[in-house]
Amino acid sequence: MLEECVDNKETCPGCGTVLVIPYIQCAECGPPAIDICLHCFARGVEMGHHHSNHKYKVVKNDFPLFGRVWNVDEELRLLNAIEECGIGNWLDIAKRIRTKNKYQCESHYNKYYLEDPVPPLPGTVEVDFTNHPAPIVFKLSDDPPRPPDGSSFQQEMAGYMAARGDFSAEYDDYAELYLREMEFSEDDDQLDLDLKTAVIEMYLNVLRERQRRKRIIRDFGLINVRRSAIFYRRYDRTLASGRLDAFRVFGQLLPPVEWDMYLEGLHAEFTLRQDITRLQSYRKAGLRLLRLGRMYDFMNTRRQCSRQQRHLLTDMLSSLQVDSAHQLWLHSPSVINTIARGLPVPLPNPARKSAPALNIVSLPGYDKLSDEERQLCSGVRLVPEAYLEFRRLLIAECSRLHGLRLAQARPLIKIDVNKTRKIYDFLLRSSLIYKPT
Repeated sequence: MLEECVDNKETCPGCGTVLVIPYIQCAECGPPAIDICLHCFARGVEMGHHHSNHKYKVVKNDFPLFGRVWNVDEELRLLNAIEECGIGNWLDIAKRIRTKNKYQCESHYNKYYLEDPVPPLPGTVEVDFTNHPAPIVFKLSDDPPRPPDGSSFQQEMAGYMAARGDFSAEYDDYAELYLREMEFSEDDDQLDLDLKTAVIEMYLNVLRERQRRKRIIRDFGLINVRRSAIFYRRYDRTLASGRLDAFRVFGQLLPPVEWDMYLEGLHAEFTLRQDITRLQSYRKAGLRLLRLGRMYDFMNTRRQCSRQQRHLLTDMLSSLQVDSAHQLWLHSPSVINTIARGLPVPLPNPARKSAPALNIVSLPGYDKLSDEERQLCSGVRLVPEAYLEFRRLLIAECSRLHGLRLAQARPLIKIDVNKTRKIYDFLLRSSLIYKPT
């Protein structure tokens, strides 16, 4: 080990400089191992089969090798100083090491290098091994699953038969019918030959497509539908369920490992956006220390519970106010005269309760809204992504018609008319749309 450290004149493959300890060694590439300097590692330099996301280890000389007092760096300086100054010149050797005196250098060298040298490698312990042949134990495998024929699970697997390793119905299952009665004869002219050759080429393309689909199903593990659904359930919050189903089609453009890494990248991006939103809410609340965030979350949850209790109290008080209003209504002269004449009395309309504001902080699309748009979506209880889609439709329709009226906006976004009016008025105030002249 010491010889390798002393004679180490390797250069970084990224920048060409001589490697200086500490440096980074890739744990996945090799042999030979790839060593890069800290500067290239910090910039994420990639070369050949080495990628920036590979596992790595830090090569350092701060660990003890012989005893517990001397580390590897001091051992190297001791050997270099002895080579330059000569053995016995312990005073100059101690000046080169700078952390030990001459007596410590002399005693350490005599003990570990002369009197009791440590061998390069420990001896191997021989184990008495006797070969006892054992039968191969058969274990049932559920991957891929083997459902009974005709079951619903087999239909979910597109008719996959595990014993044959193939499907009962192929892609374009009737492609062989075009070749069933086709024959080549000497009487065929050039047009017939070209037509039959084109049919054969079409059939070969079908065979290639079958193999491509089977390769995708095998590489991505799509045979077990339920396990695949459990795997993609992790990304339900990252990508909406409808969008995820449409997004999975593009998985065939990447290898399976890169596709999984891409999905994990999207998931990590979504998690980072949530963390950034949470930290921004802390800063907006006046918090500057991260340890105060837990107390803030606890107090915020407590405040939300108290708000719900206040809503219950408000509902009770509103019902009492309605009862008092009914009492005043019954004692009004018009109602008394109507009752005296024996006519039916129409009941007053009850007061409509206003819905509480919607918490949209953690919903998708929240970071794309301005402060006014966030207040609008929270007040009308609208999901940010739906609002962004409605805004895009109204702006596009206004640009197409050179102006937009409220009656024209209502068929475009089929939601509550009151919400449509509020969205229309907000876009009108923000000068995003305009009325026709």
